[in-house]
Amino acid sequence: MNKLMMGVQRFLKDEEGTEVVEWALVAGLIVAVGAAVFTGIGTQAKLYLNNLLTAMGGTAVA
Repeated sequence: MNKLMMGVQRFLKDEEGTEVVEWALVAGLIVAVGAAVFTGIGTQAKLYLNNLLTAMGGTAVA
């Protein structure tokens, strides 16, 4: 039983995997923010180009 408790204590003190998880969360957050930004930029660019095309007498793209 003592060996089991020592193993559990060693496992709880081990922080090696924690750092990897933290970096994975940071990377995921960066990807999510990047996707949101690029989606917003794409939407604004499409709106601008459709307005420009309509002003030139063309038909807006869906």
